Amino acid sequence: MTAPHNLSPGTLIAVDWGTSRLRAWLVDGGGNVLDQAESDEGIGAIAGGHETIFERVVGDWPTVPAIMAGMVGSRQGWREAAYVPCPATVLSLAGGISRFTTARGRPVAVVPGLVVKRGDGNVLRGEETQIVGALGRESAFTGTCILPGTHSKWASIDKGVIVDFQSFISGELFELLARRSFLRHSVAEPDSASDLSTAPDFRLAVERTAKEGLPFLAALFSVRVRQLLADVKPENNLAYLSGLVIGGEIAAAMATRTLGHDTAIRIVGSKSLGRAYRAALAILGYDAETFDGDKMAVAGLLHLARAIGFLPAGKQ
Repeated sequence: MTAPHNLSPGTLIAVDWGTSRLRAWLVDGGGNVLDQAESDEGIGAIAGGHETIFERVVGDWPTVPAIMAGMVGSRQGWREAAYVPCPATVLSLAGGISRFTTARGRPVAVVPGLVVKRGDGNVLRGEETQIVGALGRESAFTGTCILPGTHSKWASIDKGVIVDFQSFISGELFELLARRSFLRHSVAEPDSASDLSTAPDFRLAVERTAKEGLPFLAALFSVRVRQLLADVKPENNLAYLSGLVIGGEIAAAMATRTLGHDTAIRIVGSKSLGRAYRAALAILGYDAETFDGDKMAVAGLLHLARAIGFLPAGKQ
């Protein structure tokens, strides 16, 4: 294949292939993004045909190696990449990468997820590349890395080593409560694209769940009560519900791990979620730095690609 029009020849394709979406970036030898493409053909929406789907998405991009992360490495994915146990490093993740060659002769590398085997255990796929991307900025980082999303992750990192992590179904729960539960009659999207985390109702909810200790399940019912007894506008109640869910997640995380006011906190996710989590933590007296999730995913894939020789070493 030839390179896309007006683009320099690419050296690598970086892919985040999750349950709901496939996203790909064409990069050059220095790690610069030349082009990007995406599809709603996530792993959860297809039954085989991975190579055909992938090649259709990347279109006229050159036949260069591809490195992939996410559910593409699950048992339902293109090629399973076994979980790497925590404590884990960038090198142990690179060592667990599954490699194969497509029918068209394209080298492909699939990044493994992470597993915690203590207690009930825990697993993740995809977020490990975002953590690697963040560690590329701070290789000796010690602190907590929060990755908000459908299933939020809180990872404990010690001098660049991913010690363990915990999962919360916060994003999925918010969606279910706001769209499918009886609370859907008490909330509504604002007319304009406003930031829910700037609303006074968001702050009130975070304080109630994460500072005052209002039991989470009781707090959720208060969304309905506020509308019935205080005539709270549905738009304001949506901000309140968001604050309850995020505040509840923070309270649960604080109950199971040490989060001191001197703990370094990094939030890696979408801009909107990054703002919301940073605002919630600030309400509770914690300072956090936010990183764009997509940028960290690409950076992590490039870092791992260099570790296995898919990109020249030393290029940043």
